[in-house]
Amino acid sequence: MPKTTSRSRLLVRNPGPHNTALNWNNGPDQEFPLYALAFHKAAKTLVANLELDRMAHSDWDACPVVFLYRHALELYLKAIVLGDGSNILESKPDPAMIYRTHSLLKLLPIVCDIVKAFGWEPNLTCTGVADVAALRSIVSELHALDPRSHAFRYPVNTEGEGSVRSHLTFSVLAFAKQMDAVLDLLDDTAWALEAEWGVRSEAAVLEAEWYGR
Repeated sequence: MPKTTSRSRLLVRNPGPHNTALNWNNGPDQEFPLYALAFHKAAKTLVANLELDRMAHSDWDACPVVFLYRHALELYLKAIVLGDGSNILESKPDPAMIYRTHSLLKLLPIVCDIVKAFGWEPNLTCTGVADVAALRSIVSELHALDPRSHAFRYPVNTEGEGSVRSHLTFSVLAFAKQMDAVLDLLDDTAWALEAEWGVRSEAAVLEAEWYGR
């Protein structure tokens, strides 16, 4: 990994303790939920400050908003798949494949398997999501709009065609409201799975020690 130097014009340190520090805990593979939350917060900040759904000249403002929400969703799904909660599965997914993929439809089934193994499917609900099937429907719809996380980053694809279909019309505010509910649900789920697996692991150790006496 390249190191920055004191001559950097961009990565300049402020005097005193108030600087941004990244990858300081030597466990970047455990930071997916933190990255997801950061992108979600950025999306909500844009929604709160842009003139979305109000006038024609603001239409393109939707693109970074949708991208940030889509990226946050991908990160939350990866956080669950790569987190300790996945230890409950008989066969864990290959981390290298998870790192490479941008496919929401490859990640969601693994998340659903993890949640099902914990017996938490009835709890996977939020505003606009009555059950797991509804969550699948929302994720599938967003995947169809942007299967490779490219569509809202560029006006055209690699073939020079429009990155989204002609006259794609929707309310960005309604989109954001639904995505906020979904991302909050996944954030809660990611941390709860980590905690539950920790409790179960500790209980298993104590049980083994008890019966091993």
